[in-house]
Amino acid sequence: MKTMISYSRKRIRLFVACLALFCVSGVRAQEVQVQVSAPSAVEEGQQFRLSYVSNEKISNLNLPSIKDFTLLGGPTTSSSTSMQIINGQMSRSSSYTYTYVLQAGKAGNYTIAPATVQVGGKNYKTNSVSIRVVAGGAQASAPSGNGGGNRSSAAESAGAFRKDDVFVRAEVSKTNPYVEEEVLVTYKLYVPEGVRFQSSIKKMPSYTGLWTYELGDRNVERKPYRETYNGKAYTVIDLISSAVYPQKAGALSIPPVEVEMLVQVVVQQPRSNDPWEEFFNNPFFGRQNVQQLHFDVRSKAVGIQAKELPAANRPADFSGLVGHFTLKGELSRNELNANDAANLTLTLSGKGNLQHAEVPALVFPSDISAQEPSVTDKLSTLEKAGVSGSRVFEYILIPRQAGEYEIPAASFSYFDPVARHYVTLHTRPYTLKVAKGDPSAASSVVSSNKKDVKVVGNDIRFIRTSAKLQKGRAVFFLSPLYWVLLCLPMLLCCCFILLSAKRIRERENVVMFKDKKASKVARKRLKTAGKYLKAKDDSRFYEEISQVLWGYVSDKFHIPMGQLSMETARQKLSERNMSAERIDEFMETLNQCEYVRFAPSAETTPEKMYEKTFAFLTRMEQELKTA
Repeated sequence: MKTMISYSRKRIRLFVACLALFCVSGVRAQEVQVQVSAPSAVEEGQQFRLSYVSNEKISNLNLPSIKDFTLLGGPTTSSSTSMQIINGQMSRSSSYTYTYVLQAGKAGNYTIAPATVQVGGKNYKTNSVSIRVVAGGAQASAPSGNGGGNRSSAAESAGAFRKDDVFVRAEVSKTNPYVEEEVLVTYKLYVPEGVRFQSSIKKMPSYTGLWTYELGDRNVERKPYRETYNGKAYTVIDLISSAVYPQKAGALSIPPVEVEMLVQVVVQQPRSNDPWEEFFNNPFFGRQNVQQLHFDVRSKAVGIQAKELPAANRPADFSGLVGHFTLKGELSRNELNANDAANLTLTLSGKGNLQHAEVPALVFPSDISAQEPSVTDKLSTLEKAGVSGSRVFEYILIPRQAGEYEIPAASFSYFDPVARHYVTLHTRPYTLKVAKGDPSAASSVVSSNKKDVKVVGNDIRFIRTSAKLQKGRAVFFLSPLYWVLLCLPMLLCCCFILLSAKRIRERENVVMFKDKKASKVARKRLKTAGKYLKAKDDSRFYEEISQVLWGYVSDKFHIPMGQLSMETARQKLSERNMSAERIDEFMETLNQCEYVRFAPSAETTPEKMYEKTFAFLTRMEQELKTA
């Protein structure tokens, strides 16, 4: 029995080896075929996919002018491989799909011209495709037989993904706070587990009747985490965290936030009756189609009911602050001479809306001069922790007469929402001993926060009884210098008016102005692209390079950005008697930039693209000057 099992295993191994040999040797070279697919009819404003399907990998894809539609994104790439065994012969075929997301415009019949693709160093033309855009609410016909169609609704109807599964909710720490009590608000984005997505905030919330602090750093990337909500698992991201303080009693609203979503949905290929094709269409072999859905999500407004603070036992010095605080007082020195200065510092620390803390009312002895206190805030706005920190009041005290003075104690009252009663804090009183000082000496007052230095004590100075008389200087009025200085502003004003008129005339000639600024603007953008290159931000680098080339051609050859395309650019370059070599160089540079922007290739690095663009602009300027 063991011998038979061993013999069977050998036969299986031999079969697998032969199958692998057929996979390698049975693949035959095929003729390059590229087809374009899109729905035959769409509604106004509807998003749909434009797909280019090739049996060989495309190294460069040049889109035609698509002025009748709006390009939303792409290309997204996918590939699949299938194998067939017929009469003992195995054949393998591959499929590479490059998909763009478009949005339909006005109703009408449109044709997307053939695209040019590069495969194995050779250029090929695709077929054109006709699309009928019908008015909103009209019945669009079924997709054409070339495999097009808007599959967003198909994907949703298949139960794989629904837009309603993505939502944003505002989570509040309290729904019935006191006036001026802290409420933490967190806007959370919920996406079903396993769905790939990108999100960005489209519209921030606009608060009314609430004092607001944004918590955390918005520029820091938020890490997703897993959360179960209503019995379903979601990937959750905390979009914004804020601390809000009701400013009045009654019903208030936490406003909604609007988020822009880009979701990737996996759509399986349709089933086939061929068992071999069904086997290799298994997701293990990559026969899946990835589709992008673009939509907005808006959270619901959340209501809170703010309640008045209790009127019973309210202290006379209560200023409306709610939270939990401590008060600390400090006198810089308690012994000094008359006309010298001392600093009295009061520090209010704790958790709450510290910026609404008012200056404590202190009454100092009449022989002590006290300035208005300087106020310094040191706040911490951490996520999940709310607002905390300190507010510092600093008084500068200057005694004018010798003696012993008492600095009164400071008090501060607040409402504790946990204990639900008012709390009054006190500092201790201070005794200030002042010795007799020099009445003629000036004293310098220096604040500990390094503000202005003020000299006091010079109000009345001693009258001198002797003085030396000097000859008076020449009268300036009606002197030559007087007339020069009088006329100089008028001359400068005339020059300014003439130069301004010249600039206005130049700016009125928009064409000439753009022509002069084209090179300067292009080099400025190229410098920005260089910064992205150093930062290794390839996506923004290629986007900036594309703007350099298109913007330069638009300004230099007076083509509005709305009419700019490959054909108009080639036509304008030809009209300016540019050489065919320079025209082809521009087209090649732009095509290569647009391709690597969406499908990076190891053959073209950002450094090579930067050097190529810089060289092109230099040669273009030289040729235009000699033309």
